[in-house]
Amino acid sequence: MICAQPDASGVITSTPTQPADMATCAVVLVTGSELSAVNGIAFPSPADFGTAWAFGFTLVVSSYAIGWAAGAVLRFIR
Repeated sequence: MICAQPDASGVITSTPTQPADMATCAVVLVTGSELSAVNGIAFPSPADFGTAWAFGFTLVVSSYAIGWAAGAVLRFIR
């Protein structure tokens, strides 16, 4: 965690010396891993997100292709 202070224009800059107690900071900057530790929420890595998206996309497209093929066979038989 990084202690930061906003200036008069609202720009947030980190303080040159970091205090031991973060309760005295006006703004505390955290990284994604620190945020997930504080909130108890795990953010997926880009590779995991890509894998899940590709699986979902493939599931939808393959279901459509299988349904279309079955429909084509039934239309042919009819």
